[in-house]
Amino acid sequence: MIPEFICHVIHIAATCTSFGGLFYSRVVLLPNLRYLPEPARTDYLNRMIKRFGYVKWIGVTAIVVTGIVQWLYIYPTVKDTDSYLIAFLVKMIGAVGLLSITLMLAVPNPRFLGMQKQRAFWSGLNLVCALLILVGAAWMREIRMS
Repeated sequence: MIPEFICHVIHIAATCTSFGGLFYSRVVLLPNLRYLPEPARTDYLNRMIKRFGYVKWIGVTAIVVTGIVQWLYIYPTVKDTDSYLIAFLVKMIGAVGLLSITLMLAVPNPRFLGMQKQRAFWSGLNLVCALLILVGAAWMREIRMS
């Protein structure tokens, strides 16, 4: 019971940190970058992405590991496995979308330059992916509790 509780707390904390950082960057940081001159804006954004990258990838790793551990604890106790798997699929579609977009925005590769120039749009789409994850997680919890 204690390991499952600790795992759950770490999972939620890492998720809140990742989503909170994403929300902050999209709603606060990106709209205010226009007040910096272009050379400073690019330099600041690159430094910010690099620094937050450590937090983000440690969080993603914690989410994956604790998610697997929780799955091993929880799934065997679920009665309506079909609905639970559909809810899990919704959550994973959001997670794969979020991870893919985050990687393409963060990796310095010329193929992603066009996407990186439209960072505000893709960060907004990342928020939609985050909402899908939350909907899937809430649905999974509801199925498990019923």
